[in-house]
Formats: sequence, C-alpha cells, structure tokens
Amino acid sequence: MPALAIWNVIPNILLPWLIYTVWTRPRDLALIVVFIIGLMFDSVNPMTFGLYAFVFCLLALAINEFRKPFETESFVAKMLTIGIVNLLFSIIQLLVFGVTFSFASPLLTKSLLGFGYNVLLSLIVFWGLQLLSKVRLNISND
Repeated sequence: MPALAIWNVIPNILLPWLIYTVWTRPRDLALIVVFIIGLMFDSVNPMTFGLYAFVFCLLALAINEFRKPFETESFVAKMLTIGIVNLLFSIIQLLVFGVTFSFASPLLTKSLLGFGYNVLLSLIVFWGLQLLSKVRLNISND
C-alpha cells in the first residue's frame, strides 16, 4: 500500500471491503468477516491491537442500521454510506492518534487529506466490487 501514498498519507483499502461486505451479506456473517478484517488491520500496527477490530464491528453495526430504511440497490444510500463510514473512521482515527501523539496541525492536515483520499479510493473499490459481483461466467461444452 505505500505505493499508493500521497504526501505520506496511505489510504485504507479495507474500508470499502467492509462496506461491501456489510451491504451484501447477512448481519451475523458480516460481523464475523468484519472482525477478521479488523484483526488484519490491527496486525499491521500492533500498538493499537484490537482497537480496529472493535471499531470495524461498530462501523458494521452502524452501516447495517443505516441501510435498513433504504432499498438494497439504492445508489444514494450506498454513496451516503461510503461518505459517512469514511467520516466516522477518520474522526475515530484522529482521536486515537491525537490522544496517542498530540492534536497538532500536521495531524489535522493529514487526517483531512486521508479522509478525502479514503473517500475517493472507497468509491473506486466499492463500485469495482459491485461491478465484479454482477459479472457472470458461462462455461459451455460444445
């Protein structure tokens, strides 16, 4: 992922996977998968081990409750979900890094840049996953 870094900000490619998983799977199965995704993210940064597994589970519950009033194929609901989840994740990450290191100007700048970058990458990856899920492979033996 460092190859995708812009001004030392690395996007979180696991967020769109989290959104897609919760949007397309039943809640109980999605929570198990999301917890494993969180542990994968925690293994990269052992200082906060367990935190992101918990945060991803909370985000999964929030997504599941947010999507209930909408239709399953609602474009607007999916776009709102991507924006809200990235905003919540950026705020939580800002609080974690702010308490750990300090709420300095570079942290706020990087957090804002990271939010924009995560939203852009989430849009691309989420809609790519949506497109790939609709592709059908037909094999015929002639």
